This record gives sequence, C-alpha cells and structure tokens, in this order.
Amino acid sequence: MTRRVLVTDAEDFVGPAAVRRFHDGGDTVVTHTVPLDTRADVAALVADEGPFDVVIANLDAPITVAPITDHNDDITSRLFGRLVNPLFWLLEECLPSMYRAGWGAIVVPTSATAIRSSSHPIAGYEVARAAQMQLVRSAGREAAAHGVRVNGIAPNFIENPSYFPPETVGEPEFQESLRREVPAQRLGRGEEAAAAMWWLASDHASYIFGAIIPTDGGWTL
Repeated sequence: MTRRVLVTDAEDFVGPAAVRRFHDGGDTVVTHTVPLDTRADVAALVADEGPFDVVIANLDAPITVAPITDHNDDITSRLFGRLVNPLFWLLEECLPSMYRAGWGAIVVPTSATAIRSSSHPIAGYEVARAAQMQLVRSAGREAAAHGVRVNGIAPNFIENPSYFPPETVGEPEFQESLRREVPAQRLGRGEEAAAAMWWLASDHASYIFGAIIPTDGGWTL
C-alpha cells in the first residue's frame, strides 16, 4: 500500500532527508515549504492535500542565542509561533482522519537540547522544543486507543541546512568541539535521522506510542 506522507518545512531542519527517505521507500510525499503561521494555513493544507497516512511534523525556527534576561516577548512568541502552535494545529487537523481510518503515524523531530541543555544560551529554543516533546507524549497517549501512533525524535549534531550547514561544519573549532562533546565523534547524517523517523512511521514500530528517540550520537548520555 502506498502511503500519503506530509513533510512540513520540507526544505529546512531534517525535512530534506525525510523527503528523500520516504520517497525512496515508495511513499507519495507531499512537501510544504513555508511556515505554518495560522490555524487556517494548516486547515487549508490538509483540505487541499490530505488526508495523510503519515505526517512528519518537521518545524524549524532560527535559534536566538541570548541570555534568559534578554528573551523578550518577541523572541519567545516567535519561537512558540514556529515550533509549538503549528504542532497543535497539525495534530488537530490530521488526527481525526487517522482516527476514522484506525491507523496512521505522526512523527515530530524535536531537539536533544530539550533533554540536555546546550552550552550556548538558547533557553527559548530549548523550552519550545521541550513543549513539543510533552505534546508528543500527551498526544501519543490519547491517540493510542485509536490505533494511531504519535512519536518523536530528538536530534542534535545532525547535518541539516538550518543548524549545521556546511560552512559551520567546516570550521576547525566546530570539528574540535564535535570530537569533545559527541561520543560518536562525528556529525550524524541527515539520512540517519530520517531512518529513525521512517522506522517510527512504519509497522515495525506498531507498539510504540508517545516515545522520543534521541538521535544525537550519544550527546545526551
């Protein structure tokens, strides 16, 4: 059976790798590449392109590096507006059709920085990603009785155009910090994060609900 898969923010974060993995697996992949700024945006997307069997709720936001005392309302509102509110809307719009079908999967790439705080002052980003994690757990519990799985991954130190672009990866200082901080002593490939998402969306993970899988080369250990 060919599944219909939605990947949001498909050109950012782990979106490109997810698109390739699900496409290579034979799925029909619908890509959405602009921010989901309103509930109406999500409703229109699902009405025009849905229903979906699998949703990769890949949501991207620029990281503000600043001490907590400088996290004003503009910063925190932007982060929650890009990372948290759209996830609520995607769940609201996509879960009902999955409930009716009795199956389906939603996978949310969050961030390992919500498990282990970064050495950089990025509290707003970490808190927004932590909110995503709790929403995965809550939705995972609610959806389980309907045969629908909501799970997530927690990546860090994964090649991606948003947070670890080639110009950053090529810096000697970054390579040194990578060997120092990551037990695997290398940057993960986008394909490795995508493989975890594909597994969570597959029948191989049929008894997994509300889980968050660290995908970070051991950084959170």
